[in-house]
Amino acid sequence: MAERKQKRSTKRRSVAEDRTGNLLDITSGLRTAPCVPALREAVRAWRAGGYKGTTDTTRRLLAFWFESDHRLANGTIFKYHEAQRVAVETLIFVWEYERVRSRTALLERYATEVGGVPFFTDLFARYAIKMATGSGKTKVMALAVAWQFLNAQREEENIAKEYARTFLLVAPNVIVLQRLATDFGGGRIFVADPIVPRDMKIFWELDCVMRGEGEKAHTDGALFVTNIDQLYERDSRGAHEEPDAMTGVLGPRPPTKKLDLTDFRERIGLRDGLLMVLNDEAHHTHDQDGEWNNVIARLHESTALNMQLDFSATPRFLKTGTLFPWIVSDYPLKQAIVDQIVKRPMRGLARFDEVNSEHASIRYEGYLIAGVERWKEYVEQLRATGKRPVLFVMLASTDDADDVASWLRTKYPTELGGNRTLVIHTNASGEITQKDLEVARHLARDVDGDTSEVGAIVSVLMLREGWDVQNVTVVVGLRPFTARANILPEQAIGRGLRLMFRGPTSGYRERVDIIGNEKFLEFVDDLERIEEIKLDTFDPKKDRLQILTIAPLAARGERDLGVPILSPVLIRKKSLAEEIAALDVMAFDLPPLKIRQGESGEKTFTYEGYDVVTDAKELERQYAIPEPQTAQEVIGFYARRIAEEVKLPSQFAAIAPKVRDFLEHRIFGRSVDLDDRTTVREIAARIVGQLTVRTFAKALRAVAIADAEPRILAPPRMLSTCAPFPWSQSVCESKHTVFNLVACDNPYEVAFAGFLDSAPDVTAFAKLPMRFGFSIEYLDDAGNLRLYHPDWVARSDDGTMLLLETKGYVGAEVAQKDRAATIWCENATTLSGATWRYRRINQRDFEKLNPRHVSDLDVLLD
Repeated sequence: MAERKQKRSTKRRSVAEDRTGNLLDITSGLRTAPCVPALREAVRAWRAGGYKGTTDTTRRLLAFWFESDHRLANGTIFKYHEAQRVAVETLIFVWEYERVRSRTALLERYATEVGGVPFFTDLFARYAIKMATGSGKTKVMALAVAWQFLNAQREEENIAKEYARTFLLVAPNVIVLQRLATDFGGGRIFVADPIVPRDMKIFWELDCVMRGEGEKAHTDGALFVTNIDQLYERDSRGAHEEPDAMTGVLGPRPPTKKLDLTDFRERIGLRDGLLMVLNDEAHHTHDQDGEWNNVIARLHESTALNMQLDFSATPRFLKTGTLFPWIVSDYPLKQAIVDQIVKRPMRGLARFDEVNSEHASIRYEGYLIAGVERWKEYVEQLRATGKRPVLFVMLASTDDADDVASWLRTKYPTELGGNRTLVIHTNASGEITQKDLEVARHLARDVDGDTSEVGAIVSVLMLREGWDVQNVTVVVGLRPFTARANILPEQAIGRGLRLMFRGPTSGYRERVDIIGNEKFLEFVDDLERIEEIKLDTFDPKKDRLQILTIAPLAARGERDLGVPILSPVLIRKKSLAEEIAALDVMAFDLPPLKIRQGESGEKTFTYEGYDVVTDAKELERQYAIPEPQTAQEVIGFYARRIAEEVKLPSQFAAIAPKVRDFLEHRIFGRSVDLDDRTTVREIAARIVGQLTVRTFAKALRAVAIADAEPRILAPPRMLSTCAPFPWSQSVCESKHTVFNLVACDNPYEVAFAGFLDSAPDVTAFAKLPMRFGFSIEYLDDAGNLRLYHPDWVARSDDGTMLLLETKGYVGAEVAQKDRAATIWCENATTLSGATWRYRRINQRDFEKLNPRHVSDLDVLLD
């Protein structure tokens, strides 16, 4: 047993040592739910192995979502972040690959350091996903729905029957429902985000139905979105209902009128197939015997569930504060802060004397002034970006909230007068009062908009969930938080964590400043303890806010540069039917394999069963691995793998005949009889499979991407049109750029900017901001279409335009990027009339050369 444990620990170390992920990943050192540590290691290894044991549909989706670059319809670059990927991968791993379909089985297989495994009477799979507030769990929900539905649509019936076609997304209240409707209403998220690959859109027939909406024409799938109150039991049996005995014989009486639009239970019951339930803000399901869980159990009685997913930033039991043991993926707040997925909370250290007064505005005036003045600094610093920061004030009673709101409007009439300050009253449990419900709906929907005038929000208790307000920069807490409030620390502080500025590599380190009285800061202490973080601090009396904003200057028009807008030259083909038909398998360049005569095809493996608690071996069995019975089985398997490799699964039917020709006439250097049992065993061998898939994938990748004829789509886009953006990294000054400052990512870029500024043969240059949106398509080693973002653009004194790339480290795919940039420059030269050239300048070469003129860089050409 000791030897077996040693093997386990060695395997865990090897996985960790082989990992090439984020060097800033600190999750392994943080407390988490019992199953998460083992699952993290298992999923990492499973990813590295190519997602074995999953369907063709699943592997295609994972490659599309996480291995391809995406540009949205508005031109914005989009990328799912690592925590979203891990959450989706883990869900697929436990349900599809490991087939762990109960919480008890989950704990038995993966739990560590658990004193006894609790028993759950699960009738369907149930998993919880813990993601820090603001880290994008809504997108994970959408990916989970797509994974299930597309498998149900595309796979063979014996596989598809396990996947859901009907989905129920449940919110705890109308504010959360309003937020979900913004994403899921009309299926918006499935269109706006890169969720459904182009070659799978033919299978996408999913209707998204919000509470109060009727269904459209019948669709294969449906996603119902509602709040839990709608699903609670209402009147049981009307006066004219038939008795149970009669119903048991004849079945339920047909409805005499159209179903109530708000009653999703009956509408779900009329649909075929399995149901998947997704609970948003699922910490409300902490009570196993609570009505929320009872509602889902009753749904299962009429429409079988294949799984229930619980999403929350704080999936804890209310009484004990412990995490749900069925959590499979945990993205903690501390890691989200390190990854810059959310704002960094900053703790104000200043203390103010509290005056003995029954008026909150007098008692807390020092804190209020500090908060407002800090908020005004944000307003001024971010004015150029067009963003309007929001101040949030939390108080102990509705009277205090009304008093402070009146004080804000009176003392700061220009900034916070009238409707610029909103009051949202909540009851003792944190729910919005009916009187303020419509105001809150408006606020949650519109406060971050460009036309919003709201500068301050005053509330009795910060809403526990559903607020996706991104522009909160200052939180002033003026109340004690107690257990009776039914609120956890991250639920309150989390309301200010969502980023104002989104997108890959924004370059700005956002923060939210927390100012509060002693009792409120004790609450912040709890946050630090629970999340294992230590917040940075500031003194609102002394520390002035300083945010750098990069913006083009109108006075530097002569330094403005334009970049031609060209159509893509690489386009993935929708079909390869003609190319596949033209393949000559006899011309494939590979040495023939030898048939190993006389070898038995039967293989065996040994299974050992161990007690989870004692680790003692309880049984040992030897099993034979069944052989394929026909060549067609092997051919079909290889054809699916090849179609998946080239990202065109719909081409399976066209590939299979070519695979048959390859195996029958080419791979062994002579023709063989595919009906012969020995031949069937040979073509099923691992080496044959690897060689077949690799050979076909290489041949098809070369033709899977079409070379499109480039053309000018629009006049050159000028750098002066780039919207101002905040920046937290290095900068340097230059008079030869249209921007007020040069935004740099590292010291090498600072040095290179200084070189361009001083080079006598450079008349203008600029670091290309990510927000400018310029990119060039290229093909990576796996055949994925990717986007390359060059670093610099410059104009030499002879009018030549230079596209420049600075590299500190020459990593993978640099050659592909170089080629793509060179081709882009050739096309831009032909189409725009200006001469464009591309140069890559490695740091070591630059420092050794110490150039004075930009023309000196020509000696670095490979």
